[in-house]
Amino acid sequence: MKRRLRRAWWFLLLFMLGIAGFVVVLLVPSRTAPVRPALPVFTAISARSRILILAPHEDDETLGCGGLIQQAVAAGAAVRVVYLTSGDHNQMAFLAYRKLPWLSPRVNRNMGQIRIREAREAMAFLGVPVQQLVFLGYPDHDTLSIWSRHWGKSPPLHSILTNSTRVPYREAPGYEKPYKGESIVADIERELLDFRPTHIFVTHPIDANPDHRACFLFLHVALLNLSGRIPEPQIFAYPIHMGPWPRPYFFRPHEWLSFPIRLADEQARSRVLELTPEQVLRKYNTIRLYKSQMSDSSYWMAAFARRNELFTLIEPASLMEGAEWSPHREAVASAETSDYERAEQRDHVADVAYRNTKEGLVVKVDLRHPLEYRMGISINAFGYRHDTPFEQMPKIRVESFMGVRVARDQDTKIAADTLEVGLTDNEAVVTIPWYLLGNPEAIFAQTRVSSGVVFKSYTTWQLFTLGGVEGPSVSMGPQ
Repeated sequence: MKRRLRRAWWFLLLFMLGIAGFVVVLLVPSRTAPVRPALPVFTAISARSRILILAPHEDDETLGCGGLIQQAVAAGAAVRVVYLTSGDHNQMAFLAYRKLPWLSPRVNRNMGQIRIREAREAMAFLGVPVQQLVFLGYPDHDTLSIWSRHWGKSPPLHSILTNSTRVPYREAPGYEKPYKGESIVADIERELLDFRPTHIFVTHPIDANPDHRACFLFLHVALLNLSGRIPEPQIFAYPIHMGPWPRPYFFRPHEWLSFPIRLADEQARSRVLELTPEQVLRKYNTIRLYKSQMSDSSYWMAAFARRNELFTLIEPASLMEGAEWSPHREAVASAETSDYERAEQRDHVADVAYRNTKEGLVVKVDLRHPLEYRMGISINAFGYRHDTPFEQMPKIRVESFMGVRVARDQDTKIAADTLEVGLTDNEAVVTIPWYLLGNPEAIFAQTRVSSGVVFKSYTTWQLFTLGGVEGPSVSMGPQ
């Protein structure tokens, strides 16, 4: 008996030492503390500026733009924050916050209301009046699915988490609007027309969170629709979920926010906004007001309160007929996989490039190694025309999996023989005829690699103008 007790005590001691070691690793300052990113300074905001911040969830606006908001308010600029969702999906945070081991659609909706109240308190603390906060109320974690499959004649998405197909929050301007792409675009258009921003800040398109990518995509459909009807704003993307970033964790007000490795190709278009010590502290105290999220992510959220913030200017891109291949983009591995798996997945896809030909949009996927068993490629191409509602335009998805090729317009199957598909050990080349894409003036395109039914690696979404349409076009983030 004594021997067993002794072993138990030794086991407990080793366990506690392990925990202590882990805490020390997190708390001890890094010997290689981040230095100031070698980027130009962000242009100052003036009293004439009109700042619109699009946030997928309640807290993103503070994590990415808490210092910017303070400087804009101090300069006398108008600031409006539009939230795409009410953050009613973060189950782990809800469980930690409520300290109860179960959730339900009603509980999730109530937690959405809590996050709305937290955002109002946080923005009041930064000086943004409640009248300038807009909560659209679309389903957390599902907006990218709406982008992919729920337009036009397709039924609205059914959210299991809120047990709803419509916006359930009465404070939302689109209360009871269906969970569909055209609903989201119409709501964003309304805010753009009403506020007429000079600057728009939105989560980065290469962000690992699907709602963050969707926010960027829906914004650009709305901007294309309103081209010529509002003054053209400057568009900046701010990083949030960028893999193992920001590091080190916890509140370190004297350190710099490093530039994410994932954005290495975009350094030439990126800027640093430097914050005063007072602004850093106020940003940190604002982050702490999001108590429901701090309950399980405080170490990560606090790490955004540093001496600077980062923004990437979004610039136009075009895909001219007969031109060379567009600049290649390496695939980004899924954030839901381990570091080892990410390394393995990156090893398969080297680059993805696009070309405008008379026959159609040509997509070339360069492979470092042949696709393994149960791995496949999926290519998305959504056409845009200014004279056709986007919900009526084709949204083509081409899939090649284990020798079987399938093409769909949203969920409607189309004849695969209308496409040209070439697949070798070294590359895949797919040609999608222009008529299948609705003879577009612009196109949203993106490529993914799957293992079984799970998408493991993906490229950036890219928006190319093909001629005949004015307005923003941009190389965009992963799906």
